[in-house]
Amino acid sequence: KSLPPDHKPKAKQNSASMGMSLCKKAKHDEKNGGAAKNGPLTKLVKIAEKACFSLAPFVQAVYEKLQNEKKLMTVKADKSYFTIADALVQEATMILFPSDKFKAFCGEEAQSDVNVSKRPYSVKGMELPENIADAYDKAMTEIKALCSEVDSKLYQDIELFVDPIDGTKEFCKGLGEQCTICIGFVRDGLPVAGIVFRPILNNKHTTRTFMSGCKEEGYSKGLLNKTDAKSCNPSVLTSNGSISKYVEVLIEELKFERYKAGGCGNKCLLLLEGKDRFYIQDRGVSRWDTCAAQAVMEANEGVLCKLRFVVEEETIKSYTYRVGKTNPDFNEKAVLSKYNVVDQAVLKDPERKIALELVQPYANLDGLFAAANKTDDEYKKVVEAIRKISKVQPPEWN
Repeated sequence: KSLPPDHKPKAKQNSASMGMSLCKKAKHDEKNGGAAKNGPLTKLVKIAEKACFSLAPFVQAVYEKLQNEKKLMTVKADKSYFTIADALVQEATMILFPSDKFKAFCGEEAQSDVNVSKRPYSVKGMELPENIADAYDKAMTEIKALCSEVDSKLYQDIELFVDPIDGTKEFCKGLGEQCTICIGFVRDGLPVAGIVFRPILNNKHTTRTFMSGCKEEGYSKGLLNKTDAKSCNPSVLTSNGSISKYVEVLIEELKFERYKAGGCGNKCLLLLEGKDRFYIQDRGVSRWDTCAAQAVMEANEGVLCKLRFVVEEETIKSYTYRVGKTNPDFNEKAVLSKYNVVDQAVLKDPERKIALELVQPYANLDGLFAAANKTDDEYKKVVEAIRKISKVQPPEWN
């Protein structure tokens, strides 16, 4: 049984024989009396941790229902998956972190046609079964109590980027261990804190694992299934589906293995667990996929950044995270695709060139590069290969 993050676990649950490692670091300068450990962003992250544990049983119930019937899911215009859990977890997050206490909120899902005011609860015509509604009500009682702990004045400069179920395709196809709840906090366009949380338990994943952190306050906490990286063959994390020719050639050049996994958040947890070395992708995801993951990677001395600037300048450059109507990181070299275009009808014209007004405001057009350690020799080797291969097989940026 998974316990709230502040509950002291029994020794048996974290025994070495279970292969679990409690990564609980709260670094701070003793001169300030431990102020960083309990800074305002750290308090915010701790509230998010508790909320994820509260929501997990509800998410688990929806996941198990989906394995037997598909009434609680649908497919969006870009062919990506959507479930009732996506909408209701995002709804809960918006209640936990209300608009009057923060600068802005950005979630993956459009919160239209959501009914949680009276039963049967529903989203876009999908009705939540009564027994699962009970689990949701229990979670919401805890969420509303946690909301009272969020200061009404401290976070007026903070924006949120949330992916309620990162890896929804895997969520619908019985690969729940690859799904995460991602909550990222942003100040001045940069991720400053966040949590990536795996809510699903199954025979491959018997303990709910997560990592949260805030680099500037020296806070990092989590429960991960750690592996000694030296015991694993070097690998590049990719999606479960197809990969670009660029990534394919890069893996061949490095003589690394390809490790398939779903979800950006999950892939970053895999990096921190030591199972894999690098996550490299020239195809874009979105800001809600990378925000929390970037904050967590940076809080643990890792990196998540734009691949394009590693390729072109050998520099680490973050995406700009800002709620708005236009993309602040436009890449004129990018290619329009069903994942980054505002209107799918535009794709019917093969000659149509990319333009700022055509791309979604939160599409990551510069690819992605992530690593758990940016100081070792292998990191330098990979960066050199990234730059070398781009000259003979350019990244796709789609």
